[in-house]
Formats: sequence, structure tokens, C-alpha cells
Amino acid sequence: MKRIATVTAISALGVSAGTAAGEVDPGLQEILDQTPDHEIVSTLVFLQQQEDVQATVQALREANVPRRDQHQIVVTTLRETAEESQANLLAELDLLAAGQQVENVQPFWITNSIRVDATPAVIEDIADHPDVGHVFFNVPIESANPVDVQEDPRGGDNVKPIAAGGASVEPGLDAVNAPDVWAMGYTGEGTLISSLDTGVDGNHPALGNNWRGNDPAYSNNPEWAWFDPVTETTFPQAWGSHGTHTMGSAAGGAPGDQIGVAPDAQWIHAGVIDRQGIDQTVADAILSFQWVTDPDGDPTTFFDVPDVCFNSWGVTSSMGYPECDDTFWSFIDNAEAAGVMMIFSAGNEGTSGLRRPADRATSDFRNMAVAAVDGADSSWPLAGFSSQGPTFCTPDGSEAIKPDISAPGVDVRSAMDGGGYGTMSGTSMSSPHVAGVAALMRQACPDLSPDELKQIIYDTAVDLGQ
Repeated sequence: MKRIATVTAISALGVSAGTAAGEVDPGLQEILDQTPDHEIVSTLVFLQQQEDVQATVQALREANVPRRDQHQIVVTTLRETAEESQANLLAELDLLAAGQQVENVQPFWITNSIRVDATPAVIEDIADHPDVGHVFFNVPIESANPVDVQEDPRGGDNVKPIAAGGASVEPGLDAVNAPDVWAMGYTGEGTLISSLDTGVDGNHPALGNNWRGNDPAYSNNPEWAWFDPVTETTFPQAWGSHGTHTMGSAAGGAPGDQIGVAPDAQWIHAGVIDRQGIDQTVADAILSFQWVTDPDGDPTTFFDVPDVCFNSWGVTSSMGYPECDDTFWSFIDNAEAAGVMMIFSAGNEGTSGLRRPADRATSDFRNMAVAAVDGADSSWPLAGFSSQGPTFCTPDGSEAIKPDISAPGVDVRSAMDGGGYGTMSGTSMSSPHVAGVAALMRQACPDLSPDELKQIIYDTAVDLGQ
């Protein structure tokens, strides 16, 4: 059973119970058993105390509390929970680090957890700590690589002209009826789009002017608009064209060359996926979700918080993530509770199934998985490479429809590193189209919740019955 829908209209307009202390994930235990005593293993330590903000958010929404205030309450609560519950364990880890038994300690608040790189014996001792709930291996992650890439021979200087009235746009934008919404006055102005990817070319003519870091308010704090925990650069750059291309489909638009669904939206980016020569892990994703949720690190401010975050990456069983793996679920839920809509590409594995965490179906809205269709074909056929459902990652293990929605992902022309343009195919190209749709909706109705945005997208899509 599967449903593929294409976006063809944009309408206007507490603490949970923890896992038993001392539990080491079986995958990690196998690694520990095979690791020499003196070698370091990177792990994620989840504490027993995990804040359940869902009930709080529901009450705030029922009381019509503005999204700005919801954000402050959620982020403050998560921060306080982590600070209070991690104190004892962090103090003990500091002592172990002084004795060179621990190489790296990095606390997080987006979910109450700590990255700990240590010897096998220390990790097993940490798992027995009374404040610890579960310990996992810090597993690698990767982007959902495109299935086809072609450079545009026109390059960056020979852009495609737009006919009078702006009628000539990329086929994918027509497929989601973006021009009709622009004609209504909604172009994404005043909204902020974010993504986790391979970096973005901040000098590209289709994207450079829309980087939020150009705002004078960011002049001394470019890190509020560009997150690079590896090389700590201060201006957007790219490691491969994947991130530039995907952001172009969401928010790109140089004069005379319309490639983005929300061309007047601004963007921020976390360059943490598939960095050349550098391994990326779950810890990088946690840091990125945490940054996206509160880029300036101040819960009382809201200008820096993105409306939507699209994720053109996913993980598979071959990378150590079984079906229905819940590693990322709490990060996603807490970011959405703070008001940031999360979108995931379904993956390019065809009938082999969805990547994680796109395979999750614990509610109608978690997690939004996007399939790929051919936007240049009026019948919008499903791309053969696009990961298909169903999924069984439901509360009771029953079958559920996945992906949730589809968008153009075949031969999508967008920005490439170095100022040029090119086409790529993949569900990585689909999710930014939906992110652009969300930005247009947030411009019209700024206080729509992530769930409300998703419901409107589902309600206004066309069910192709595929």
C-alpha cells in the first residue's frame, strides 16, 4: 500500500520514563567487545531524564500562544533539564578526562545527552551510572546522494531568460504552482529556510544575496547563519554541490533565472553532511539540530529561528541503523516543538524501502518523508529510484503509508558550486521544493505550527493513487 501525492496547490492561506540504567545498545556492545582496551570509542550517552515537551506544546497551542513564545518556553525547558540532570555525570567525566581515559566530552540540550569518546571500560562504567539511560555508538551519517548529475554548459553567466511576466520558470516550480502564489504576493519574503547538508556556495548569484548572514544584525555573529563545527569557517562554502543545489531549489533566484520555490526567503545552513575527508556522525546531527532550533543560543530571541529545515540525507541498515531506528526521533520532535518544521527526503533506494528517519510513522506528521516525481511530465510519474513504502515503523507495528508527499526530483535544474547551474535527480531534490512551499505558507500565516503546515500540504496535494 502506498500513496504518492504531488504538491499542486499552496493554499493560504514534563519528564518521561527513561530506559533502565546501565543499558548498552547491542550494536555498541559488539564494538566494545572487539575494541582493544586502550583504544577510544565514540558514543552517545542518553540520560534517564528526558523532557516530554509535547503536552506543554499542545496546551500552548490550545491557548493560542504565539510561536515566538512557544519557542522560548520549549528551548528554556530543554536547556534547564539538561543543565540540571547532567551536572553529576559531567563532573565525573572531567575527572576521567584528566586521567586521559576520556578523550572528548560534549553535552547537548536538544535531547538530554552527552557525546563521550572513551575507552571500552570507561564506557561500560558510564552505562552503570544512575543518571544514564542508554548508551549508543556514535554512528556515521551520509547524504542521500543524487542518482544523476549533469553540469549546465551555460554556466553561471549564461542564465536562462525569463519571459515577460515571469512565466518561464523551472518545471518543478510550475508543478507546485509556485508562480500562482507569487502572483498573490507571497514569495517567501520575511521567512527563513534552513538545511543540514554538504555546505552552500555563499557567493553563488542565485543564493548569495539571500544568506541571512548578510543582515547587518549578524555582522559580528556569522555563526548564527552558518554552522561549521569541523573547520569553523565563518562564511558559507561547499564541499560538493549537493547542498548548494538543494538550497537553490528552496530559496534560489538570481535575476533572470528562477530556480527556487521561495525566491525571496533567506537561508541559513549547517554544513555537516558528507564533508570530504571528514567523517560525520550522529553527534554532528545533534549539534546541527540544536543549532537550527536556536541559532544564536538565546531562547528569548526569535529573529534567528528558521521556519523550516529540510534534510536531504538519511541512514540505512548497512550503516548500522535498523528499520525504525529511533536515534533521531527526539531531536526532531524537540525542534518541531520549538516551532521549526522538519522535512526528510525518503531516499533513493526504490522498492528496498525508506531511509531512516524518514521511515518513521508514529503519527500522521512524524516524520514527513518526501518522494520524487518528474515535474516536467504532466502526469507526475513516480521516479523509479524514489524509495517506496509501506513502513511498519508505527506504534503497534502495523502497516502505514510512506512516503507522505512527493515533489519534483527528476532532472531538477538548480545552483551548482562555483556560480554555475546543473541538473540532479533524487529525493534530495524533492524535499527542498516542499520546504519552499512551507516558507510561502509561513509568510502568509506566521504562527502556523509544523503539524498545521503539514496538514495543509497533505490536504491541498493531489493523490495520484500510485
